[in-house]
Amino acid sequence: MSGFPDESGTDRLCGHVILSSDVRTKIAMRAACFVLLVPLMLCEMYLFTAFLPLRWQRTINDSLPDILQSHDLTPITHPRMSEEIESVLREHVGLRITLFAVTVALLLGNAWLIRRVWRFFETEI
Repeated sequence: MSGFPDESGTDRLCGHVILSSDVRTKIAMRAACFVLLVPLMLCEMYLFTAFLPLRWQRTINDSLPDILQSHDLTPITHPRMSEEIESVLREHVGLRITLFAVTVALLLGNAWLIRRVWRFFETEI
């Protein structure tokens, strides 16, 4: 209570707790890890939708503008884009395999990033 740090690395001044720079750094690192984990997890979930049936994919993609409040004019300017993409992928098997490989690579890379950030998050406890 006299202005000297106690064993926890904190200091009390006029009834307020003053954290040491090490404690503040740990708190900032944990917050940064959490802020980084959220979009990585959302991206991973969205990438996994590529393996769902087409009907489910369309439902998810149609509901995203409502969730994200975006002003996407694609349905107005090009209303059948998803159907055209699906027909091209049916016709060109090599393109479908390439897109599948790219999706798997993105999933693995994103999962690796999530693992690295999570491990860093755990070490900063």
